Amino acid sequence: MNKDLGFVNAMFSVPIVHYPIENWSENKKKILDALPPEDESQLEPNGSGLYTDFFVNAKIKEFPSYFHTVVDVIKPYLKDFMDGNPVEFVEMWYQKYYNQVEHKTHCHGFTGWSSIIYVEFDPKVHQSTRFFSPFRQPWDCDVEVFQPKVKEGDMILFPSSLLHEAPVSRTDTRRTIISYNIRGYVDYVKHTLFSPVGTTTINNNKHTT
Repeated sequence: MNKDLGFVNAMFSVPIVHYPIENWSENKKKILDALPPEDESQLEPNGSGLYTDFFVNAKIKEFPSYFHTVVDVIKPYLKDFMDGNPVEFVEMWYQKYYNQVEHKTHCHGFTGWSSIIYVEFDPKVHQSTRFFSPFRQPWDCDVEVFQPKVKEGDMILFPSSLLHEAPVSRTDTRRTIISYNIRGYVDYVKHTLFSPVGTTTINNNKHTT
């Protein structure tokens, strides 16, 4: 394009925020030790073979037992993401993938922000989450797909309404993630969350509700 004749406005973008968690070997052990043992009650009801406590937590309407362990690990990164402002945790759950297991295309509604922590992840045999653009390409109506380059111990945050999926696992090596949804008013430029009333606050090394 001849810049003397015209210009381009890049109108829309979708932020995905990426944090590598420090001291991962130690923090990984804390998280894995806190997770509940697998049993049939945690198998996804549709018979996919996916282990998750999402439905158990939703049924009893409580945060899982490992909630505070995970929050303690991710606290510095959420404080940075929120610019020190409070945030409301809506829910948290884990998912474990074995061979031939996937999580088909879905979104987390209009909660606000969602997050994935890659607790057990081997980039040699695992694929990262696949995200789908909310905008179609103007020249062929295709949807652009984005897969962030992640390693074990990485945490990403993204708008909850963004469609995404976990590709089919092709290995017997387990892939484990923890996901959570948070709610707040978002400044897309600064990635800052301004929280409504009745929230879980993370600051000064303590949790208050």
